[in-house]
Formats: sequence, structure tokens, C-alpha cells
Amino acid sequence: MVSKYGDFSPEQLAEYKKRLHDKLFWLLLYKDPTTRDEYVNVDFDKYFSTLMKELNGLGDLLLHPTGLVEMLSILEAAYAEVQKPEFNYRTYRKFVLDAHTLLDHMNWEEVPDDHIQ
Repeated sequence: MVSKYGDFSPEQLAEYKKRLHDKLFWLLLYKDPTTRDEYVNVDFDKYFSTLMKELNGLGDLLLHPTGLVEMLSILEAAYAEVQKPEFNYRTYRKFVLDAHTLLDHMNWEEVPDDHIQ
């Protein structure tokens, strides 16, 4: 995989994808009606913001892989759902799970033409 700073092995990318999946999974636990009380001391807004910045940094690092914008958009919709006075966990959950799916289908090997040397 070509990146802004060199190449990454498939093993490195697989490990990082797993870590990102774990981070996305925490978004569910923090808001799930059956588990959220265990995480009242977690600053959800900060966690979410940090994750979004990390994903944006990943986009810069991997030369903006196909699917990343869609994933960020879906996660932003999930965050908007959390902010609603009548928060719907099922809608939020669907957005987060859709982001999981996009992470698996993101093409990290594709390099935009304007980045080929």
C-alpha cells in the first residue's frame, strides 16, 4: 500500500483496520441503553472528535482512499443523531455499523492519479 510517507504491508493495514473496528465498536457501547451507564465518566464528544480527526489523518496519510469521505459522512450523521433531543439508538447503531462495513470495503490500495509519480 502506497502512502504519503512510504509503503505499508498488508499485515500492518489489517492490524490497523482491526484497531479502527474496535474504536468504532466503542461508539456503540457508549450509547447503547444497556451499557451506557457503565461509561458515564467517558467524554463521548471528545472521543468522537478524536476518532474523526484520526480518520481524517488516515485519509491524508493514505492519499484519500475511496470510501473514506462516505464513512466520515455516515459517522457525522451518527453524531448528529446523538445530539437530537429524541435520540434514536437504533438509527445511531445503523450508522455506526454502516461505517464498520465501509471500513472493510474501503480501497486502501487505490492511489489517485494526481499522486502517482
